[in-house]
Amino acid sequence: MHLKDRLKAYQKNTTGNATARPRGGTERHHTLLTKLYKEHPVSREELKLPDPVARDFAHEVAVSELLFFDLETTGLGSSEQVYPFLIGAAQPSNAGTELHTWFADTPAGEEAILAQFVQMASGRVLVSFNGKSFDLPLVIRRCEKYGIRHDLARALHIDLFHTIRRIFPEKPARLTDAETRLLQFSRSDDISGAQIAQAYFEYLRFGKSDLRTAILRHNECDVLSLVSLLGRVSAAFEAARSGSRSWAYKIHRDKSASLKQKKQLLEAKPWHEIDGRDLHILGAIYRREKNLHRASRTFLASYRRGYPLAIVDAVRCLSRLPGRAKSARALARYGLAREDERIQTRLVPYGT
Repeated sequence: MHLKDRLKAYQKNTTGNATARPRGGTERHHTLLTKLYKEHPVSREELKLPDPVARDFAHEVAVSELLFFDLETTGLGSSEQVYPFLIGAAQPSNAGTELHTWFADTPAGEEAILAQFVQMASGRVLVSFNGKSFDLPLVIRRCEKYGIRHDLARALHIDLFHTIRRIFPEKPARLTDAETRLLQFSRSDDISGAQIAQAYFEYLRFGKSDLRTAILRHNECDVLSLVSLLGRVSAAFEAARSGSRSWAYKIHRDKSASLKQKKQLLEAKPWHEIDGRDLHILGAIYRREKNLHRASRTFLASYRRGYPLAIVDAVRCLSRLPGRAKSARALARYGLAREDERIQTRLVPYGT
């Protein structure tokens, strides 16, 4: 059945033992459910975040500013027939994590659930899983359809899909993969994401409460897993800052840290623990600061620890220092006699 036909199907009369849905002006178009959670409903892990939370290698955000959200929709893509029928949004607090769930009991409830979500999201830091690519653009597009004013496009948005894939060795493609690999649990008796839209259409047509319950339970797990995952992400960023997690530390140092932070991270490590490549990075920082004496010594140490290109930089720094031309020439000749053609080509101007 075509998606457009399924959207219309809820209007048809039900048959058999299905429960008939109310019609006319007494019909309820949307429902808001609110519940407080102290632990994840599946993993039973405490839903507690450090305050503030590290959102990347350099910045933090207060827990009170966060709003975790996830949509359930009638399909994928950007056609007119694709719309959110359920929006789950969670707010952490000292008492626990309060989950608000807006459910469109009929397609006519979409506008109301969008308006209420937008009001709650105003001024918040949004947290999602792949929400930058799908969830948020869909909400913005549907708000434009109804003329709902919002500031979502300007909101700070932490997309855990991209963050996790950038900093963790695991590269989860789906939220359930992230749960398995990072939170160490798998859902049982859960409706799959691929079945959600069809279950909603069947609920619209037949009014089966068990389908509605299954969809709500699925979204509940989705949103609350975001809270647990942000806790893991924040811990990884903190570990990177301290250097206690080598892979995260190097990503921070090479990709996200400022020059000053990178220097502090490298200088904080004992000299004997820094490998040749890291010493070369530190030497480049000293050279950029015009500290050529320290840069040349650091480059030379890098070369001695197995980073061949560092000898070129050591020679260049020495050649620029007053009274060190002879030392630069001797070091260049040393490299010309021992290194491969790639290094030799760069040393020739200094060794003659």
